[in-house]
Amino acid sequence: MKVEKKESSPCVLELSVKAEADEVKEEYQKVLTAFIKNAIVPGFRKGKTPLPIIKQKFQTEISQETQQACFHKLYPEALKEASVEPLSLQDVTELSFSPETGFAFTALVEVRPVFDLPKYKKLAIKPGDLSVSDDQVTAELENYRRAFAKYEDAKEGAVVAEGDFVCFDYTGATDDDPPQPLSELVPDQKAVCAGTDFWTQVEEGRFVPEILEALKGMKAGETKEGVKVSFPQEAAPEPLQGRTAVYTITLKSFRSRTLPDDAGFVAAAKAESMDALRADFRTRLEEAAKARDLAARKDQAIDLLLAKSDFDVPPSLVRRQTQSTLEELAQRAQYSGLPADYFQQNRDQILADATNTAIRRVRLSYILLGIAKEEGLEITEEDVMAGLEKMAASTGGKQTAADLRKQVEENGQLAAYREQLAAEKALDFVLAQAK
Repeated sequence: MKVEKKESSPCVLELSVKAEADEVKEEYQKVLTAFIKNAIVPGFRKGKTPLPIIKQKFQTEISQETQQACFHKLYPEALKEASVEPLSLQDVTELSFSPETGFAFTALVEVRPVFDLPKYKKLAIKPGDLSVSDDQVTAELENYRRAFAKYEDAKEGAVVAEGDFVCFDYTGATDDDPPQPLSELVPDQKAVCAGTDFWTQVEEGRFVPEILEALKGMKAGETKEGVKVSFPQEAAPEPLQGRTAVYTITLKSFRSRTLPDDAGFVAAAKAESMDALRADFRTRLEEAAKARDLAARKDQAIDLLLAKSDFDVPPSLVRRQTQSTLEELAQRAQYSGLPADYFQQNRDQILADATNTAIRRVRLSYILLGIAKEEGLEITEEDVMAGLEKMAASTGGKQTAADLRKQVEENGQLAAYREQLAAEKALDFVLAQAK
């Protein structure tokens, strides 16, 4: 068998394989024997049709099946002879067979990239600020205190304050002369145009910021005109992008928020004291600061490793990772309030960004796995189970590590999961070596 190897494109090799007739004679004879045994030809009993008639009547079928049999035998042998470790078989072309000349084919085989590892020891990585101020602790405590608030119908003469629940009517128009009702400009965006008996809480992120601010200090029954709202250049209905609208709001009623005093707060939180609560929140904030710092240092390490590496990666892995990235974007978009046509309008840029992200992820994976191999960072069974225990803990007891292990094995993902753990261990190694 003769095998010729050459690069077809980045991470793709072209293997041209030629086997002489005597090398595939056995496969050809097996196919002929099967046809003689099973072919049904009018005028002959099954298994008794003369060979010349079989060859004539089933010439195409015999050739196709022989090609398949020869390929299944010779392809692994060709890979071994050419010292190729394939990621995937992209395509097979130019298959040919005849009893006289033998068998030939050309295969496009995707392979791992060949590259030099970047310098990964003693990287210059800046640590973050792990300090937690008293003001931060107080802010978190007060935010938690609001979880135990009580709400009562506002007393006569009371004014709206931060945190109250309000019921109001509103209508909007453009800030033009003469103004145009928003219901005419964007009739399909009813929530933007107007509302009746609309309930919300006067708290950041609950509704239009300018309207929430205007509601503060109002009494039930009052009307306020000329409340200006500026729409962003993006993430707003197209006719309103970058424009200003003017709203009229009428407060119908509201429920005042009452926060518990310290004693009530401690009791509701089932804590020993305010000092104990404060200490607990400080610990949480310190742990969160450490987590943010670790994430930031990992990002720095990743950027440094990628900045020192520029090599081609397998196309199929990039396509798979691009699809995964696009799915992540779509999920986030569901909760971001983006217009329905955002993806269509920005399709080319989104696809380009997703592809670049995919290339970075695939390239990083190869770098980290290369570091793990270079440093002998092996993944033990204990590492696997420890990782699965963390995953199981995140499910809130719905799944155990054993359940996850079974799923990973049944889906054929154990090897991939071990590679993921190896990459994580390599990144931890890089951080430990940083200066």
